Amino acid sequence: MPFGNTHNQLKMNFTAEQEYPDLSQHSNHMAKVLTLEMYANLRDKQTSSGFTVDDVIQTGVDNPGHPFIMTVGCVAGDEETYEVFKDLLDPIIEDRHGGYKPTDKHKTDLNPDNLQLCCGFHSFGSP
Repeated sequence: MPFGNTHNQLKMNFTAEQEYPDLSQHSNHMAKVLTLEMYANLRDKQTSSGFTVDDVIQTGVDNPGHPFIMTVGCVAGDEETYEVFKDLLDPIIEDRHGGYKPTDKHKTDLNPDNLQLCCGFHSFGSP
């Protein structure tokens, strides 16, 4: 396992309540979404590369953020993270991106004829 998370098995000697971080003073999307119940349901899971929910939330635990600057507060260690921890990550993504749901699809239009300028002040090419 690339992440070498032997700590994930050792922490099972403690209850979810003992392991759950105090997020009461945190200002990030992870702290908004993560509950004790959710943490208890996710804490024994890991991706095939060994990434755990504790790895997902560590940056948000270490960096509580600022009330006026809402950070994400979590990271994905690999592609599988999005599936294994979807109960946590889907609501964070939806909250951070103004309602973007797991069923939504990003619209890609690579046709340059469909480009729209945000205002009339940009000039591309010769003056």
